[in-house]
Amino acid sequence: MTGQSNLLNLKELDVWVNRRRLGARSTGAECGGLIRLFGAAALMLAAQVVVPRPVRAQSGLPGDRVVRGLRFVGNHALDDYTLSISIATSNSSWWVRSPLVSWLGVGDKRYFNEREFRRDVLRLKLLYDQSGYVDAQVDTTVRRDSSSVWITFYIHEGEPIRVTQLAITGAHGIVPVRRLLADIPLAVGDPFNRFLLQASADTIRTELQNHGYPFAQVFRSFDMDADRKVATVGFDVDPGIRATVGAVRVSGEHAISEQVIRRMIPVRAGKLFRLDDLYESQHDLYGMDVFNYVSVSLADTVPPANGDSLVTVDVRVTEGPLHRIRAGAGYGTIDCFRGLAGWTAHNFFGGGRTLDLTAHVSKIGTGDPFSWGLQNNVCHALSSEQDSSRLALNYLVTASVSEPFVFSRNLSATLSLSAERRSEFQAYLRQGVTGELDLTRHTRWGIPITLAFTVSDGRTVADPATFCVYLNVCRLDDTTFSRRRVQSTLGLSAVRNRTNSPLDPTRGSAISAEVRWASSVIGSDSLAQFTRMVGQIASYHRIGRRTVLAWRLRAGTIVAPSFGFATQSLRFVPPEQRFYGGGPNSVRGYSQNGLGPVVRVVDPTRGDSATINGTTVFVPDTITSPTGGNKLLFANVELRFPLPGFSGRLSGALFVDAGQVFESDRALSSLSQVRVTPGAGVRIASPLGPIRLDVAYNPYRPQAGPLYERQGSNLVLVQDAFQPLAPTTFFGHLKVHFSVGQAF
Repeated sequence: MTGQSNLLNLKELDVWVNRRRLGARSTGAECGGLIRLFGAAALMLAAQVVVPRPVRAQSGLPGDRVVRGLRFVGNHALDDYTLSISIATSNSSWWVRSPLVSWLGVGDKRYFNEREFRRDVLRLKLLYDQSGYVDAQVDTTVRRDSSSVWITFYIHEGEPIRVTQLAITGAHGIVPVRRLLADIPLAVGDPFNRFLLQASADTIRTELQNHGYPFAQVFRSFDMDADRKVATVGFDVDPGIRATVGAVRVSGEHAISEQVIRRMIPVRAGKLFRLDDLYESQHDLYGMDVFNYVSVSLADTVPPANGDSLVTVDVRVTEGPLHRIRAGAGYGTIDCFRGLAGWTAHNFFGGGRTLDLTAHVSKIGTGDPFSWGLQNNVCHALSSEQDSSRLALNYLVTASVSEPFVFSRNLSATLSLSAERRSEFQAYLRQGVTGELDLTRHTRWGIPITLAFTVSDGRTVADPATFCVYLNVCRLDDTTFSRRRVQSTLGLSAVRNRTNSPLDPTRGSAISAEVRWASSVIGSDSLAQFTRMVGQIASYHRIGRRTVLAWRLRAGTIVAPSFGFATQSLRFVPPEQRFYGGGPNSVRGYSQNGLGPVVRVVDPTRGDSATINGTTVFVPDTITSPTGGNKLLFANVELRFPLPGFSGRLSGALFVDAGQVFESDRALSSLSQVRVTPGAGVRIASPLGPIRLDVAYNPYRPQAGPLYERQGSNLVLVQDAFQPLAPTTFFGHLKVHFSVGQAF
């Protein structure tokens, strides 16, 4: 396998060859037939020099040398990756190059080809010439032994030819020239790059097509003085006719009616032609998840001969299966073994709507009805869960119907009904049924806004001590907070996602915000009233070709009204709505839900015997439960980089997580409580996202919190702020997390 010349456009070689022949000063215009005639002849002679030929990659003949080193020195305008894919000579894999592992004999070997290597010098010079560096010089050094070769390309780029003037004519009255000059990638002061010259012409043409001119043409011209290192560039625009969509032809549909397809696309007869409407139509039809192939294109390839301003748009589709079954299985440190099963029916009762039935289960093997005792071995992270009810099987069964068209193509709706049994590690157990109606507005800015109304009927069970923060007296048999209640909420959320991948983004950003409001005005119980607000921003930046710097900020707050309860005023937020921190996706120096306020209970009826100074004593159990908080602040920074020798399948990460979960009625909480935990991890690429193993270091003592003691049926406060001792060994400060998918 060898690098392919993606950048060396043979069509551009004719200008290069003729400019070298005619001298330092040349004028280019794409409409010149004489230059093309001479260029075509030159291409036939030079093709053998310019186009990289494959170099033997897997096996060599006797005497062939393996490339064990390939580097570039002196290049600044063009990076190593761009240069490496523009030549035929390529580097062997890390397994072959590294002296530590090369003796194993594994990895892809690249063999040295003397002829292609000499041509590579010309390829690099041509690449630099087309990038505006006409005086670039390329030299080489080759170090050989009997079986290997090490190659270095020394590049002196020289001063580039710079664009001193850039003009656009013919677009006046259609698109402001100032805006076009700001949008195109080539600008005054830049090196005269032929590839950016072509991209600029394409940008201008696209802009005109979005203003109703489907047959617009853009002619490029330039005047270059190699001695003075200056170039002037011009774009002459011929907009052609201004066209309106006269007809939209749909073909290929069978089960999905033509009417459904027409109402889901923005292209309409009588509407001014816009190229972006074609792309948006294709995107929306693929988004219905019922088509394997969608093509939306202009049927007219040339302007109508009779001068008609009407054009035809073709919509061609190929339907996929309308019924799908899916299943999956996995493992997590807190979920133990988990499974997924689902069935989807597209075009449910026509209209393009979708019926989806899904079932999720987790904690398989730790409790009823599959009590196999796995919390004592393969799911050891659950061994510290004190409440056996939170070890039982978790489930979520959901039936939903999605309507893609509500009054307009930009408004969709989903109605769902679900039943769940969900336990949060050491915190609470939630059981109930939920109905939800979502309305999603797809805005023209590409930011979907969702309004959701949710009604749930269920109960949340938590350790009695978690409610002691609200009451002066706690009773173990008090079920005030765990009774079955109705909770009604209105939610508003918006997401702006500009990342390049939903599973493993490497560039772009994602911003989200959500507000949820529960009140007796909309039917919520008196103990289920709150306003919950959460916002998050994540950004991803490439450093080099495969190294990514990612960061995230997440903040939230919960406001609850005050009401009279017993003999005191109480502000109560249901445990399932409170904020929790710690775990593989927040602050990784803490275990799941281990960050933030906690409460501890000493149970004198349970414990183990221990020998202290030769005396056997009884040590009672101390149960620690997170109570959650009403304020949240997280900040994460992570550097993700490939590990050598695994073809990108294995990567590493260095990260620093900071954050805290606060319980406070004040507007601001003390930032001195923020916890910072650094760490490192490895990722293995998989179709579901990277499989992740992270190890984080926590230098802090355990969180202080109230300490209660069981006395009969009561919980009695022993100490307001009890703080256990910190771990005494380095390894005691480490937290290990195993999960699937990036942390953010």
